[in-house]
Amino acid sequence: MSLFQQLSIDLHHGTVAVMEIKPKEIHQTILFLHGWQDNAATFKTTMEAYKKHHPFHHLIAIDWFGHGLSSHKGDDNFYHFFDYIDDLHQIILQTKLENVVLVGHSLGALIASAYCAVFPEKVSALMMIEALGPLSEEEDKITERLRQGILSRQRYRNKPQRTLKDKQAAIELRSKVNQLPELLIEPMVTRSLTTSSEHVQWTTDAKVKCDSLYRMSEAHALSLLSKIECPVVAVIGSEGYGHLKQKTHRYRHISNFECFKIEGGHHCHLEHPDQVSYYIGVLVNKITT
Repeated sequence: MSLFQQLSIDLHHGTVAVMEIKPKEIHQTILFLHGWQDNAATFKTTMEAYKKHHPFHHLIAIDWFGHGLSSHKGDDNFYHFFDYIDDLHQIILQTKLENVVLVGHSLGALIASAYCAVFPEKVSALMMIEALGPLSEEEDKITERLRQGILSRQRYRNKPQRTLKDKQAAIELRSKVNQLPELLIEPMVTRSLTTSSEHVQWTTDAKVKCDSLYRMSEAHALSLLSKIECPVVAVIGSEGYGHLKQKTHRYRHISNFECFKIEGGHHCHLEHPDQVSYYIGVLVNKITT
């Protein structure tokens, strides 16, 4: 029997798919937020590992709109970063979560960090995996950013939806792209596929791949980070995104911050779920002792 329940949440723009581990007695709720082009199953092994030591914690992982089993947004929506924050707020309100712990990987962590700053009363603790707050860039990049964003939308409109021969071909492709063993990537790939009699196709909305039209300045990012009131833990992979090594100045802008570096790449939580689940426990301990 699976530990996980599969359900959905109806929001204003569609349905968000959820996988959760829900005990009868709940001491703490943790909401897991996946990264770009991933889905809730990226946290499957981390949640299983965490459950072993925290049987009374409610663990929820969502698929963002346009990912996994969740609805796609309309043809005129290109998944703006700030809209994800709105989506997260709707999820928290709809599920009546209070004092929730947010665990985000990559894009999920960027969204969670901004949300913690804007709605500090809703969040009791934050973990960022392979992230250190919102992405930013120099103000003089705005023209090129806007141009590339518009051109990426045009490429999307003219590009047919990609199909694959079978599930194994999809697993091999994602394994190569993410530089991860097939066994680790399989649950996430399986949740991102739909199968017909002739081929398989990604469920991820192709519009997700379009470039952002805007990225905030570093001053804006630091201002958001300085407004986070809850304890924050970052987990960074030794072979993960290199730009995070240039972001250490951000540490001092978060009032209650601790960073842990572990072996692994950008998906270090897939490579070392036991270690990441341990650090989630460290974070939760900060608010329960």
